[in-house]
Amino acid sequence: MNLAPAGHDRDFTRRPYSVWRWRPAFNGDTVWLLGALAPEAVRLELITGHTAAEADIVDGTFAAEIAVDMVSLRDARGRLEAHEAASEEGRAEFERILADGRREMAQVKVRVYDSAGTVLYDGAAINATD
Repeated sequence: MNLAPAGHDRDFTRRPYSVWRWRPAFNGDTVWLLGALAPEAVRLELITGHTAAEADIVDGTFAAEIAVDMVSLRDARGRLEAHEAASEEGRAEFERILADGRREMAQVKVRVYDSAGTVLYDGAAINATD
């Protein structure tokens, strides 16, 4: 039985967590990742460079946040404001920012552990379907 909120799956066939929502570091903000952990997973870390941030875990779900300097997104707001929102240029810039965000977010790593401290997953935080 899937107990995830509507639209949030708990598919653990490819990795021991599923992503419900994520956000890159737009305008210098933090990166965050929300989702569910597989039953055997008890700890999740977001990792960038030499920095790791441990996720908060509650009832098989997780929320993690980490400060990351995503250079291409430092001025996402300014990039959008440089164009009229409803214009073709504005929509194109919005799409470029989304693509930059996905590319930057793919550089953030996740490490998931079981109760014995064994690494169950060590790889990219998001994939093409997140």
